[in-house]
Amino acid sequence: MLSSEFIDAKDSPGFLLWQVTTTWQRHVRQALQPFELTHTQFVLLFSCHWLSQQEGSPSVTQIQLAQHTKVDVNVTSQVLRTLQKRGLIDRTPHSTDTRANVITVTPIGIDLAERAVHAVETVDRKFFSVLGDAQKNEMIRLMLQLLNNIEPIRDQEEGLHSD
Repeated sequence: MLSSEFIDAKDSPGFLLWQVTTTWQRHVRQALQPFELTHTQFVLLFSCHWLSQQEGSPSVTQIQLAQHTKVDVNVTSQVLRTLQKRGLIDRTPHSTDTRANVITVTPIGIDLAERAVHAVETVDRKFFSVLGDAQKNEMIRLMLQLLNNIEPIRDQEEGLHSD
């Protein structure tokens, strides 16, 4: 007999989150195929473009991008290398921090990011349309609550391993 606290898989919030996420990602992946972008490439490309507009300066670092997207720093670096090879971004050394690279989205990258985001947002609208506005807002609130709790959980786990 399996040792799980859940009698039914439908009682496990983690398993349900996994199922919803993989289903949503499949739809997003299909929407991004015409743009020849993986989901991670899209998230990093569009986020870099979005962050540069929010900050009022095109100087977004790899670390800022990784923190904003919650993508591992090493994965971020690898994906940015691919985007750079495609001519979608430029990476240049930071003017004051020799350890940092500044990411700038090229005009071709901006065009691709803006076209791709419309496809992704169409998927989002369709996928989440089964929820009413109140449910969607509550889901967003709950996801933000979970995201805001990630650091305390990580700190607790590190404390368990340091003994």
